[in-house]
Amino acid sequence: MAPTRRVLLVSFVLLLSAPAAAAPRVVLVGLDGASWSVIDPLVEAGRMPNLKAFLKRGVHAELETVEPVISPVVWTSIATGQPPEIHGIGDFFGDARAIRAPTIFERASVQGLRVGTFEWLVSWPAQELPGGFVAPAWLRQDHTTSPADLFVRAGIPRYAYSNQGLRSRSEFFGSSFEETRRKASAWNALTKTFDLDAGAITFYALDALSHRFWADTFPEGFDADDLAGRGLEPAFRGAVEKGYEAIDDAIGELVAALPHESVVLIASDHGFQAGDRFERRWSFGLEEELARAGLVPGREAFRIEGQFGLASFSVKPGPFEEREPLLKKLVAFFEAAHDNEGDALFNVVVFDQIDRPAGQERSWGERLRQWGYRLAARFLFSIEFDSPAHAIIVLIPENEALEGAWPDGRVTLGGMEVPIRQVVYGDGFTGTHHPTAVFLAAGGPIRALNERQQLSVLDIAPLFLHLAGVAVPDDLDGEFPARFLTDDWLLANPIRSVAASDLPRLPPPAGPEHEDALLIERLRAMGYVD
Repeated sequence: MAPTRRVLLVSFVLLLSAPAAAAPRVVLVGLDGASWSVIDPLVEAGRMPNLKAFLKRGVHAELETVEPVISPVVWTSIATGQPPEIHGIGDFFGDARAIRAPTIFERASVQGLRVGTFEWLVSWPAQELPGGFVAPAWLRQDHTTSPADLFVRAGIPRYAYSNQGLRSRSEFFGSSFEETRRKASAWNALTKTFDLDAGAITFYALDALSHRFWADTFPEGFDADDLAGRGLEPAFRGAVEKGYEAIDDAIGELVAALPHESVVLIASDHGFQAGDRFERRWSFGLEEELARAGLVPGREAFRIEGQFGLASFSVKPGPFEEREPLLKKLVAFFEAAHDNEGDALFNVVVFDQIDRPAGQERSWGERLRQWGYRLAARFLFSIEFDSPAHAIIVLIPENEALEGAWPDGRVTLGGMEVPIRQVVYGDGFTGTHHPTAVFLAAGGPIRALNERQQLSVLDIAPLFLHLAGVAVPDDLDGEFPARFLTDDWLLANPIRSVAASDLPRLPPPAGPEHEDALLIERLRAMGYVD
């Protein structure tokens, strides 16, 4: 065991006799994508000592999730104690203003507690929690927090997890481990600064690593022929397991800052398993080649909307006689891109965003093509091409041509032959969601139960509120897991119920309206949109 991990484990054990200190009564730690199928063998091998301590002195359960098994839906169900049809979040495109049920964080806050959330999903725009804080997660549309000077108050650099703009496997790998290195200490500083009574923090590294590096870690789950030549690299062998070890260190750091009477709840939104097949996702870096052709985003009247999965560009609104030649030049540049066999690299689709003037109308065939692609984008991927623009250009990768050139071949763009790696990066997605999630709890009145339990994600809300010391609203959909708590605790602290209608509401979150383009780019980077 590495020295740092040994120190953290000793600190964890010493909490059993540590004196009381001002600290949160309950902390909910979200591990997006954590799976028992990975945790169990790592614990058995001694590679997750802090989780092993949880298993010995607390409870653990298979966590039944909700449908659809996607992160914003499940995390919002945990936060509200309600199913999706009640809380109103059913996909990736609803923000905190769309949540129809109060969260446990609001309900604890209105009962007088100081509550903080650090990168909980679907928390942008940030709702003001009096005396506490909200730092929204990666679905955010800007970097605003509540309070605005959150990190300044704590005297720490701002940290915000994001995979936006990353292209290579090395960059995604590094981003995941930066999160595990930085987030726990940032949380501890924020908790101390705001003297929290209760709070929640979420880590996303396991989800990001499992989507991309499942086959690198568990190749036995795939057909060898399917993986052959796919570019799996020795540097990423065991990447998923390394991520779990890093998360274990982060949990040790969180727990070491707490007294023994504090309760730590750990939950995931889903597990992971091997995908049915290897899926290639392409990311693009076309700026340099565009510039060679005199097409510079910003200087010319167009901008890059996204370059992951699909590449998209918008020509800004303006006089038709100025914007149309630029649109034609861009389309010609992309349509001429080909491999060494002459096969096109992209299927280039134009979405007109204006009514074209007389004499410049599209043919009926082209109008029908645009209509078909708009329909497919709307119903298959919930994407609307409706932002203000002269036109939007979308490049759909031609997988056969790109796969034939990847990773060491050459392609032609702008009349110049260049190495494919100079303009395209091919990333493999091999892990997919499993509906069984993870739950652990330890500290304070939590029993030590050796046998793995069963729990619903909806049961976490009443448990969190009770452990925080406040009344539990009567409208929660889950069941209170009294079996997890000691008899002495329940005798001294019987569960208190309150009519949900009697609890005041906080002002709803407020923020600017936003377009979906930035969000879609992030979803592609996380593996949720093709």
